[in-house]
Amino acid sequence: MRRAVLMTLTGLALVTTTPPADAQTITTSLPYATAFRGATTFQTAGLPVATVVGYARVQPSSSTTPSGLVYLQSRQNNVLVAEAGVEGTTGLLSGRIYIEFNGSINTAIAFANPNPSAVAVSISLTDQFGNDLGSPGLVLNANVQTAKFVSEAPFGVRSGFAGTLTFTATAPIAVVALRTLVNEQSQFLFTPETVTPIPTSLSLGTQIIPHFADAGGWRTRLVLVNPTDQTISGAVQFFGEGTTTVPATPLTLNVNGAVNSIFGYSIRPRSSTSFDTLGPVSIATRIGSIQITPAGGTTAPASFAVLSFVSNGVTVSQTTIETQIPGTVFRSFVEIDSTQAVPGVTQDALAIANSSVTPATVNFELLNGDGTTTGLTASITVPGFGHASIFVHELFPTINLTPQDVPFRGLIRITSFSSIAVANFRTHFNELGTFLMTSTVTTIEGSPSTNAELFFPQILDGGGFATQFVLFSGVADQATTGTLRFVSQNGQALSLSFP
Repeated sequence: MRRAVLMTLTGLALVTTTPPADAQTITTSLPYATAFRGATTFQTAGLPVATVVGYARVQPSSSTTPSGLVYLQSRQNNVLVAEAGVEGTTGLLSGRIYIEFNGSINTAIAFANPNPSAVAVSISLTDQFGNDLGSPGLVLNANVQTAKFVSEAPFGVRSGFAGTLTFTATAPIAVVALRTLVNEQSQFLFTPETVTPIPTSLSLGTQIIPHFADAGGWRTRLVLVNPTDQTISGAVQFFGEGTTTVPATPLTLNVNGAVNSIFGYSIRPRSSTSFDTLGPVSIATRIGSIQITPAGGTTAPASFAVLSFVSNGVTVSQTTIETQIPGTVFRSFVEIDSTQAVPGVTQDALAIANSSVTPATVNFELLNGDGTTTGLTASITVPGFGHASIFVHELFPTINLTPQDVPFRGLIRITSFSSIAVANFRTHFNELGTFLMTSTVTTIEGSPSTNAELFFPQILDGGGFATQFVLFSGVADQATTGTLRFVSQNGQALSLSFP
């Protein structure tokens, strides 16, 4: 079973569910339009018995490019067992990725070449001790896509490896990495990992990850990647929530077997390191934010956290939270189909970290998919250096989820006079009532717009898999139109089914 599941991401088939018989449209492209402060979604039907694999191109017409993500969904025996929100990317010439291959953990990487001619990709590996290892690299023919585990050729990573993979291409390519886990019940879980552009644009200041969870079934792995060719150093602290009158302070946690409130790091060139919280299941869950502070004059690492939830001895959910750039105005796509925690329900949740010592008043506005306001607003206060997490439907208890409106799909706009960092999570109670969670995309409204093509380097449909495409107006004064095109691994137009 494990081998069959792993083979799926590289383009082979896994049959785990009976496809529905009511697909309405089979197409190789779809027109899209997002209204000012609006969103649109497309969900594949999961129809083919065998899985089809490829990538997608978001091509704007007479507008700027929308923000976007895909939710990659996996079902076994008609039960959702994994979902990963993967942000769209532009083309990269060079980048660095944390990779790991150890027992049930592996890393899958998809490369898509959107260019009309072949692209050569050189690859180098660096372990956590700073040792550089060779790799033969690969050549991507025009318009093709390839998805491989790092344990496979051309990477050939041996079991027990943890470190980084650095790639350099002769023309811009689209890249996505997925951390994979075969859990204690042989279910295949996956979550995206950060692909850091090289050279990096990371600043010298403190980096913030808006959410972590430890104990009570939750664990957090913090991964730091050195994006430079020099040793970098600094310190990591896990901050609590704080109170309305007292700013949050660093928590004392068991991390990598050491109990402390501050954890130093020193990372060799091109290498990486990780911090694992080890809170026992028997105590209450502690939540908050993470601050990564580089030593004076050194570049900040590329950082992300992997949250894992264990229920009855089984890892049922993993999700990745990337470092967020603090800001004052944010947007994110949200989906809610019930306010009840019952099987089959989708609910979005927010985590907010205050990057200043004074309390921050955070305001929320809920917008319909067509960009019009719902008239629903809310406000909370986040303590200095503190943290707050809340389901979107808890912010808006009067939200109207009538049969005509279910599910609610639209945008949430988040504003604050103080600098904050925001993460959005899609949560599911699957058909068996198991809690699943994945991060989604949050944009800073004041970011500059672009008309560059956006890519989703890995899409899947059929054989137990489906993909939901989400495009939305992520920056100010933006309404978009264009075409969403699907491309197979051999570079030809890819037909997908949509209900």
